[in-house]
Amino acid sequence: MNVIDRTAYNSRFARIHPAEKAAVCLPLLFLSIIWREPEAAFFTVIAASLFAFLGGVSPFLYIRLLLAPAAFILAGVLPIAFSFAGWLSVYADSYSIDKAVTTACAAFAGAASLYAFILTTPFTQIIWLMKACKLPALFIDILALVYRFIFQLWEKKNEVIIAQTLRSGRPGVQMAARTAVHIFTQTLMEMNERQHAVDMRGGLDYIAAAEWQSFWRKKND
Repeated sequence: MNVIDRTAYNSRFARIHPAEKAAVCLPLLFLSIIWREPEAAFFTVIAASLFAFLGGVSPFLYIRLLLAPAAFILAGVLPIAFSFAGWLSVYADSYSIDKAVTTACAAFAGAASLYAFILTTPFTQIIWLMKACKLPALFIDILALVYRFIFQLWEKKNEVIIAQTLRSGRPGVQMAARTAVHIFTQTLMEMNERQHAVDMRGGLDYIAAAEWQSFWRKKND
C-alpha cells in the first residue's frame, strides 16, 4: 500500500462520508481557481492544511508531498516571469512577474486542497463519489487503472533499488535495462494479484458504506 493510501485509510476522517469531505475541500479548490489572488491562495492553503491536520495527516508528510507540485509549479511559471531575447538576454517586467506569482499561488492552493482531500479520503470512496456524480464509467475505470499502476510501479521501483543497493549493485545501461524489465513485469503481476483480491472481496469498497459517518450528526446505533 502506498503512502497516500496508507495515510488515507489511517486518517481520522477515513470513515466520514466522502461527499462531506468533498463539500469541504472542493470549494477551496474552486476558490483558488476563481479568486486568483495571493490572499485567496493563503487562505486556501491554511484551510486545507488545517483540514488535513485535523484528519490526522502528519504535517511533515503533507509538506513533503506538496514539494513535488511546488517544484513543477515553479518550473512552469519561470517562463511566464522571464522572457528570453537572444543569447544571454533575460528580462522581466512587473506585469509578467505579477502574472507568474498569481498563477503559482492559484496552482499551489489547488494542489493543497486536492492533497487535503486525497490524504483523508480512501481511493475507493473517491471512486464511489465519482460514480455518484454520474461520471462516465470508462473515465472512472481508466482513472483507477492509472492510479493503481503508477503507485504500484513506484513501490516496485523502490523495492528493486533497495535490493540492488544491498547487493552493492552498480549502475549501468545493461543493469538499468534489466531493472526496467523486472519492474514492469513484477508490477503487472502484482496488479493482477491485487485485482483478483479485489474481485474476491466483491468490488472496490473496502470500507462499507454502512460504516460511513458524518461530521454533523452522530451515527445511529
